[in-house]
Amino acid sequence: MNDIYLWCVTGMAAVVALNTIWRLWTERDRLLREDLSDEDRAFAWRVVIFVIFPLLNFIDLRSTMVACNLLGGYVKSWSYGLMWFHVQPVGLPEHQLIIPVFLAGAVFQLLLAVFLLPALLFRPHPFIATLVGYTAAFTFGLNLIIDPLLALVGMGSPRWQIVYGLLSHHERAIFLTVHIAAAALYIIAMLSQSIRLVFAGLSRPGACDELKKALAEYRSCPGSVRLACLVGLLYDRAGLRRRARAQLKHLTTRDSDSLYTTFLQSLLLYKRRDYRLSRQAFITSSDYPGVDGSLKASLLAAAACCAFADEDVTGALNLASRAIEFDDFCLVARMVKVDALLRQGKKEEAGEELLLAMREGLILDLEKKVPLDADEVFESLVALEAKLGPGLRLPGRELQVQSSSR
Repeated sequence: MNDIYLWCVTGMAAVVALNTIWRLWTERDRLLREDLSDEDRAFAWRVVIFVIFPLLNFIDLRSTMVACNLLGGYVKSWSYGLMWFHVQPVGLPEHQLIIPVFLAGAVFQLLLAVFLLPALLFRPHPFIATLVGYTAAFTFGLNLIIDPLLALVGMGSPRWQIVYGLLSHHERAIFLTVHIAAAALYIIAMLSQSIRLVFAGLSRPGACDELKKALAEYRSCPGSVRLACLVGLLYDRAGLRRRARAQLKHLTTRDSDSLYTTFLQSLLLYKRRDYRLSRQAFITSSDYPGVDGSLKASLLAAAACCAFADEDVTGALNLASRAIEFDDFCLVARMVKVDALLRQGKKEEAGEELLLAMREGLILDLEKKVPLDADEVFESLVALEAKLGPGLRLPGRELQVQSSSR
């Protein structure tokens, strides 16, 4: 039964891997862009897991076999299934030599990850930099944390259990100390905001350049709510989500009644998939005095996106219809309405809505527009601030930051 399960995993992984390789070729133009979207970065993770990870597994297998042969043994049997492998070394002169044989693959993978990192010094294309960074992070995490923990609960490779069992008490203490120290350094590096900022500059250079300019302006005028909101938006775009949340916390403490604060909060809540609170925040923003026209439509359409993501189809349809009342050319609202009608089984009405959008000349391209076009909305807020006064205060409508349970 275990063999059947493993080969089923191999079959599914092979299908996904082939599809991933095909998309790498057919969507190569999208991946050559300097400004990668969240979908592009998610696709990079898919490449790492279903294309690069099988190669790492094969390297692990070959390293084990070569180490066994060099130490005087031979491999009696082996099998390889993309996401897993099995090898049975025999004939070693000493039983203790099984330890370097089983550790050879992990050591070689870790060395490969270390040698990959200097490639980032040459500032490769953002997608290549993302692949290199994700591959190194995945390789360290796999060998230092994931694989040992899975072995501990009896689900991963048995080599770690075999190695621990063959070590003496003193050797085991030293090995565990080194292993835990290396894992701790890896976790610290992954949580380091400085390292994340450097990597963001490689994988998202456009957003980081804008962030540096905004930070310079913000430091010269720290009291500006507009600049504080802009910095939070750019932190999020650069992938520095923790700094974006810290910026929101700072804004909430200082200017909780500002429309800028509510807008930033609604967007970050959406990114955290807290759709209920995000919907509330978008609606609160749309009710601000002076918000009208395309700005109000964009905020209501974003609330409709949140409602649809929260499985409230009726609420999404109502909010999308309200958004269209303020702007017939609100593409996000149109598409949410189409999706909601399809979910309700009203295919004819959905088709009519789609044809109407096409007749009005809307380009059905939602990239970077879900739940809204953040740049366009921010510019509208700046224009509104010029009319209503600095800060865009929202009297009597404070929306407190709530932590998501996710």
